[in-house]
Amino acid sequence: MDNPLAVLSLELGAFVLYWLVIVVIESAVLQFVRWGDLRTGLRASLLANLASAPVTLLALMFLRQAGIISLIVGLLLSILIEGLVLRRLQPRDPRLPWIAAITANLISTALLLLPINWFIQ
Repeated sequence: MDNPLAVLSLELGAFVLYWLVIVVIESAVLQFVRWGDLRTGLRASLLANLASAPVTLLALMFLRQAGIISLIVGLLLSILIEGLVLRRLQPRDPRLPWIAAITANLISTALLLLPINWFIQ
């Protein structure tokens, strides 16, 4: 494409779609770890992923240059940010937010980021 604005729009649209899929996958994981009902899990996943989206976007932007290192750094930062957000949302059990953040991010990474990384390479 010769129009950089069109390319940027397509990339932004792809990121938003990708992000929404992650929210749904991670809300399913929150259901699995007994975070709460569906509405609570969706809300928690949405808020946690809103907080970690800038980090994920930066990691994806540098994925081509740094390869798997960028993926690992992005994953660890997402786990940290989402764990802190989930901890704030449910302070009763100090372990559950971290279990949820680690599990949700590992599963969403395995289902989405690893195939994307493989495709780009």
